[in-house]
Amino acid sequence: MTRCALLLIWISCMAIQSVHAQRTITDSPRITVRHPESADAGQDCLRAIAHHGFRFVGVAGYALNVPGVPDYHTRYWKTNGAKVISGTSDGGDLAFNESARKYAQRYNARLLKYLSTHRTSNAKT
Repeated sequence: MTRCALLLIWISCMAIQSVHAQRTITDSPRITVRHPESADAGQDCLRAIAHHGFRFVGVAGYALNVPGVPDYHTRYWKTNGAKVISGTSDGGDLAFNESARKYAQRYNARLLKYLSTHRTSNAKT
């Protein structure tokens, strides 16, 4: 009886985690980066900052991945959010996904550098 109850609790937790991971991806705004391998992530980040855009760049998969920001979900998820590169997924073009991941890592490094010297976010006050 106890094992059955524990199994049901475990299955419920896994289902909730899966739903939350998908909601994070589907609720995030999308951006288009046609050629991430040659795009200037630093300049794109500075342009976004100039327009008060402080979202990180993520890639889609089973869950949202925000390269270069290991504490995104615990520290920045609610205050900054993320925008997902359109066309990324676990089952998509492998070369595009890898280029998009590298682009996101460069973009996010630039944004983290900016945020370390400025107090700002996308949070609603």
